[in-house]
Amino acid sequence: MKTPIDYRFFTIKYVFEFFVVVLGITVSFWVDEWNEQRKLDRYHVADAKAMLEDLAVDATRLELVSQTIARAESNTARLLDNVENFREGVLPYSSLADSIVEIGYVYSYATFFMNNGTYKSLINNGRIQRFPLAVEKEVKDYYEFVSKRVTDNNRLVDDAAWDYYSQHHPLCHAIENLSSPDLRTKATRFLLHDDMKSEYSNTSFYKANISLRNRIQMHGQQVKSYQKKCALVDSLVRAHLEEIAAPR
Repeated sequence: MKTPIDYRFFTIKYVFEFFVVVLGITVSFWVDEWNEQRKLDRYHVADAKAMLEDLAVDATRLELVSQTIARAESNTARLLDNVENFREGVLPYSSLADSIVEIGYVYSYATFFMNNGTYKSLINNGRIQRFPLAVEKEVKDYYEFVSKRVTDNNRLVDDAAWDYYSQHHPLCHAIENLSSPDLRTKATRFLLHDDMKSEYSNTSFYKANISLRNRIQMHGQQVKSYQKKCALVDSLVRAHLEEIAAPR
């Protein structure tokens, strides 16, 4: 006599095996997703740190530019005072020439160039979207809108400085090292030639210094706005990094 087949046993067995297979696949997917998320989290922390490093470089450069602008504002103020005293007959041309040599380069072409390597990488790989929307907005505003203003302003400042030295103050191009005593003497002789005396004592030189002073002052205001924006983005990214890097 044949033993009856217990189909319930096979049904339970197959259901159990199916459940184990499905559970195994689900757990495997979950582990893979968890590992991928952890990897993305590590990348995000590294991205935030890299951006802070870029912003620190920007802040240092901006401070150097700001210091150069402050010196340039002082130089233009001194030079304009001397030119005005000469125009009023208070200062002889020889003293004006000495002051021009002493001041030397009025402005040294200091402009700011943004360090945007990390930002470009984040845009290319799409990881910029892992930042909170408010942070992402300010970051993009800094690296897109402010960057364009930086480029435009740099061009205006460079053009103004080049025009000033080439058209109105050729001494600095003719004699580069005005800190050398011998070259300072040569520079003074350069300014005392009749043709140079005519160039440096006329209205064009006076107006050129006024124009350069105004451009430098405008440049200084722009740099202050860059510093403010850089500090804001730094504070937002830094606060976000502290949040995502905190132990959980």
